Amino acid sequence: MKLMYLTFQEDAPLYMGVKNKIEGQVSALERLGFQVTYTMWEKDEFKFLGAANFTKHFNSSKGIMKQLTNIANHYLEENEFDVLYLRLDRISFDFIDICKTARLNKVKKIIVEIPNYPYLTDYIRNVKYAKTIKNKAVTAAKVTVTALIDRLSGLSLKKYVDAVVLYGNKADYFFGVKSMNGDNGINIDRIEPVKQCTDINKDISILGVAGTLWWQGYDRILEGMSIYKKSSSDDMPKIRFVLVGGDKTEMPEFKKNVEKLGLKDDVTFCGFKKGKELSDIYKTVDVGASTLGCYRRGLNFCSSLKAREYCAAALPFIYAYEDAKLNDSTKFALRIPNDETPVDINTVVDFVQNCRKNPNIAKNERIFAEENYDWKTIMNNILVFAGIDILNRN
Repeated sequence: MKLMYLTFQEDAPLYMGVKNKIEGQVSALERLGFQVTYTMWEKDEFKFLGAANFTKHFNSSKGIMKQLTNIANHYLEENEFDVLYLRLDRISFDFIDICKTARLNKVKKIIVEIPNYPYLTDYIRNVKYAKTIKNKAVTAAKVTVTALIDRLSGLSLKKYVDAVVLYGNKADYFFGVKSMNGDNGINIDRIEPVKQCTDINKDISILGVAGTLWWQGYDRILEGMSIYKKSSSDDMPKIRFVLVGGDKTEMPEFKKNVEKLGLKDDVTFCGFKKGKELSDIYKTVDVGASTLGCYRRGLNFCSSLKAREYCAAALPFIYAYEDAKLNDSTKFALRIPNDETPVDINTVVDFVQNCRKNPNIAKNERIFAEENYDWKTIMNNILVFAGIDILNRN
């Protein structure tokens, strides 16, 4: 069977985690027996990868999304697929046209993935952070038009789409189409587990890995570190924060906050890292910080990629959202409030020290990742939900 995984994702360092996710899903679909063609764009090239080897150039200085959807539509007119898997940030008439074209050219099943639901919160945020009254007015007008198009075009979704996968808050239906909550996975074999630290009183390094900083909520860690530093005694562990990544537009403000809180000597900036370089950093830290700012996007539920990677690396982590796979009895994961409050570093210290006391925690965390975060199982569940039982078909 032939499957088209159509994304309009930019291939850039800022989106490394998303790229890893897409490639993990593609690999899983291939292991399930599909011939997979998938897409990403970089600079002025829209790339068709996997089973295909095709690149289409476009004008990257204007109307990128319109050009990409036109290219995708034409490609689906010229090439037949059994399944279309469509990753979308929102709904538009251009995307409805793509679904219509796919159906006309014999696509049997269409699945839509929404990576951040509800997504309109992100657009409203742009109004809040516009710097001038004029920019706020222009941004508000654009957001209103985008939301209106989303609502109107979404009414046609159920004519063409068989199932929707939502990452974020739960919903049984999306514009009248049955929906399920998606779970993120990883390529576990690519991640080397770290050696467990058993020195209970050793200083503690917290790792944050991020592209966009705003909704990761790592400023909460900085505020917590500042409070802890002022109140802790000399015999208590010192706390260090290690940041990998960081959007260049946000970094100046983040670094200014570090200095304002008196943490210049306690924070390390590593830039974007991947592969062995990132694995080597895992070996130098004690606890990972997953997403701590879901409330800023109106989210209660999340399926964080970085949390899955920490888990595969046998690195204990903190998180601030509901996760279908985690609960209060999960020994290697500490859930904190999903709000603006500073991270309670004393609670983090107790958590890390308890992990260090448990000789089996690293082994159990790795086993948990192997049993719960394999992309092949996750993608097969999505296909079955959409009515495609690839493992049991004759």
